[in-house]
Amino acid sequence: MAITKIHAIKSTLSNVILYIENPSKTDGQLLVSGYNVEPQTAALDFEITAMMAHKVHHISCKKTSNLAYHLIQSFSPTEKITPREAHDLGRKLALEFTEGKYEFVIATHIDKGHIHNHIIINSVSFYDYKKLRTVPYRTAQQIRSISDRLCMEAQLSVIKDPQKLGQLYPTYVQKKRTTSNRTEVRKKLNFCLERATNYAQFLQMAQELGISVCQRGKHMTYLLDGAGRAIRDTSLADTDKFTYPGLAERLADNAAVQQFIRERIAKILPNVSTFADFAKLLQSEGVKIRVKKQSGQLLYKAADLDGTWVPADALGDGFTLAGLENTIKNKSENLDTNHSTPIAELYQELTTNYPQSCDTSVRLTSRQICSVGKRGVLLQIHDSSGNPAKLMIDNSHIHTTPDGSVSADIGAAFSYDITYDDGIHGTIRGTDLIRQIDEENLTQPLTVSLTADQIIAMSLRGVTVQLPQHHIERLFIPERYVQRNVEQGSCAISLYPGWQYSYVPIGSKKTRKSISGAELAQSLGGVVQVGTSESSLARRVANVERRAGIANAHELGKLLGSMADNGLHSAADFDKQISAYQREEMKLRNEIAELRSKSKIYAATAHNLQACRTYKSVWLEYASKPLTQKDTFYKQNEAALQAYSRAASQLDKMGISLGTEPEKVRQLVTETESRIADLIAELEIVRKTNQAIQEDKEKVEQIQSG
Repeated sequence: MAITKIHAIKSTLSNVILYIENPSKTDGQLLVSGYNVEPQTAALDFEITAMMAHKVHHISCKKTSNLAYHLIQSFSPTEKITPREAHDLGRKLALEFTEGKYEFVIATHIDKGHIHNHIIINSVSFYDYKKLRTVPYRTAQQIRSISDRLCMEAQLSVIKDPQKLGQLYPTYVQKKRTTSNRTEVRKKLNFCLERATNYAQFLQMAQELGISVCQRGKHMTYLLDGAGRAIRDTSLADTDKFTYPGLAERLADNAAVQQFIRERIAKILPNVSTFADFAKLLQSEGVKIRVKKQSGQLLYKAADLDGTWVPADALGDGFTLAGLENTIKNKSENLDTNHSTPIAELYQELTTNYPQSCDTSVRLTSRQICSVGKRGVLLQIHDSSGNPAKLMIDNSHIHTTPDGSVSADIGAAFSYDITYDDGIHGTIRGTDLIRQIDEENLTQPLTVSLTADQIIAMSLRGVTVQLPQHHIERLFIPERYVQRNVEQGSCAISLYPGWQYSYVPIGSKKTRKSISGAELAQSLGGVVQVGTSESSLARRVANVERRAGIANAHELGKLLGSMADNGLHSAADFDKQISAYQREEMKLRNEIAELRSKSKIYAATAHNLQACRTYKSVWLEYASKPLTQKDTFYKQNEAALQAYSRAASQLDKMGISLGTEPEKVRQLVTETESRIADLIAELEIVRKTNQAIQEDKEKVEQIQSG
């Protein structure tokens, strides 16, 4: 496996690139390459991209902005890997991490006892001019996961004998985890950084949340009330987010974004009569909004400024959901900019307490395990749509038993990053992952009989139960896990011991909680055989079964009618339709991939046109110099002349005139992205239709087999 780390570059970018491209470290620069840039002119290319981004977003360059990110990937001296293989792995890592939207230079160093890659990534995308956003620790973990998976796919550090799992991963002893001081400080500082627009305001907010901020020399420290020692800024993140320059940059961005949003809201407010009108008009002005379901919190985002989501309370009471609805109702044109709720109270109200431990253990078999390495296990799974994907589980969450079985600890409330074969990333909820693995491994559920007083409602969708003595107001079990017996007048449910079941607790706060299947079965009265029940329950079961029979008859009628309309007579006839939709789905996927490739070419072309426009005057001056002065002038302006020459050469190969306006080419990117969005929506319709046909085929097969 390889060790990875990343940090931001705020100055001397050209010196860093010069260092990593050192011929004595890179086999005469044979192990140096670039993505959408020439390594020798990368610093200038990065600068041009930033310049175009500032022009598109109508903001000025800031000296505190991150110029690039330096990613290092180091391989163990014991790994059997060649310099070229290491270079290719590093390139794949950078392309997957950046999704091919950011320029980078990669250099493989072989002058040490171990091979390692240096990758310099532009902080601004040449594709959509958005900043490369990093999240403390999460970004580093994301990079490590990609690197580990690529190494395992390349058969590096792979354990050939699965029996050695027991030697590698000792029997796991679960420890209760609590939120550390560092995590609490980070959460509170992030809360302040979502709202503050200047340093004084940031300090005041931090103090109100119980954090003392102190600047000592070039470092800042943060002391949480009640903690024994302060925490240094650089230990809170894998970037400079919490250093003074990082704070200054974020606060300046906040001020610009909040001002932009206020101006756009003031512009449209006189023309709105409903909140729906407000949202629609505001989006036409370049500001998106969304409302968090759980808290009802309203958020704004200025898309053109590449800003983060801004909480409405940061703008003032009048910009919140309640404030806006009141203003629109009273037909007022002035919004209240005061902040009546203390920041500490807001923090308690709006902060989500995420789970700190993996709460469910699932057994892994050969159905899921692709390969095993020193860092963890690579699993083959499926997303919610049934598409195959891969998932890395870190070794800290893997444990074995003396009999050789392997289990993984998974957090039901967590979201896990998955990767498809084409390198595209997605996510899967922990609860879905647990259910998928259990069902694939044919894990036997517990069968629990319900009493009449435990059932609130019974419908064709499932059963809703209540357990007041265990503070459960209502908990829903889907129909697929319900068994009703009309003859015995009973109703039972299947519960998986390791699954987490969501419920609404009794009390004023309706925040959902969860309970394991084993605990729920115990709370319901234990695992029992299904027997007779009360007459009231028998009537309810019979009633639901009658409704189910009627619904099934209607469904069967629709199915038979649809089959007649489409000339289908048996389950085998469905295969033609399924194949046709599968071909259409593949066609759409290929078209989307092709358009994405074209869009990146258009973006790169716009970049080259801008480079020619920027350095044209230098090139013309060089061309006009007498032969005796050319050499001196070239040495003084070598980087600019090389950047112009490279860009002009690329455009010439594509047959594009140097006089073409970059803005027109950028418009092609916008149009292509719009077409891609339409195709993705069309693909989803085709996928759902195909899934429905497959379900109809299964129903017909059941009828024929019966």
